[in-house]
Amino acid sequence: MARRSRGFTLIEILLVLVLGALLVGLVAPLGVNQVEKARAQSEWLTLEREVRELALFAYLRSDYLTLRAAGHELAWRSGDGDAGAMSFEQIYFTPEQAITFNPNGIADAPFLELKQRERTRRLDILPADSR
Repeated sequence: MARRSRGFTLIEILLVLVLGALLVGLVAPLGVNQVEKARAQSEWLTLEREVRELALFAYLRSDYLTLRAAGHELAWRSGDGDAGAMSFEQIYFTPEQAITFNPNGIADAPFLELKQRERTRRLDILPADSR
């Protein structure tokens, strides 16, 4: 009389589990790295937009605006007392930098220097033709 197979053996189940765990162990770090890269790019774009908006703010108010970048924080204060700040996780400003926008929205420094994911970057503040 022939035996009918009623399911998988323990060895087969363990083999499938081991292969699945191995696959997840190889693919998961790649996925996490891609998420971190996306977050870093998002913060870069946010920083870029914020600096442009602050220059416009100084121009529209016809007032001086001082920008201070130190550590993971970007802070600003206008001549009439308006102030604000924002923090970043992936961006680190080193060394501490201060930039002043005049009432025409023009900065007194051409760029902000920062580190992002172990990489040194420069955010250009002045247009290339005005340097």
